[in-house]
Amino acid sequence: MNITKRHFIRKDELDELKQSLGEMYGETFIEEVFPKKSRVEIIITEEDDNLYAINGKLALWNSKEGYIPVLPFLLDNRIGLKSIIVDMGAVPYVTLNQADIMRPGITEIDSSIEKGDIVRIADEKNNRTLAVGKAMYGAKEMEQKEKGKVVKNLHTINDDMWEFAERF
Repeated sequence: MNITKRHFIRKDELDELKQSLGEMYGETFIEEVFPKKSRVEIIITEEDDNLYAINGKLALWNSKEGYIPVLPFLLDNRIGLKSIIVDMGAVPYVTLNQADIMRPGITEIDSSIEKGDIVRIADEKNNRTLAVGKAMYGAKEMEQKEKGKVVKNLHTINDDMWEFAERF
């Protein structure tokens, strides 16, 4: 990923960004992500991805799936994303192969998850964030399933976005 343009956004642009994020994640998310007097920079890449740095730290990626917290930011800031917990057997598939989350590997599902929510994927042993995904079903439907894909993996440790964020 190469940067083509970057600049600090105006207050009206920041208000618009916060409104979009508030609709997607709720007001608590906004309060956790944007400290008072935040300086927010937009970074546009050759791939036409819009990334947002908050106070000099890469924090959000505006992908085709919506606004996604970048994993290094998410690891440093325990922002309140809904969570899916996977067993340790699923960890290498999620992290090394960037595999989607399959029902048999899930040990815990946040009961408030709705279809389309951006969720945090964590391991059962350490509760360490491994990936960010998009729920393909609501929590009740996931609970009822015995097999099959239930969360689309959008961003994981060691993917291209992770590497870019680490270099930023």
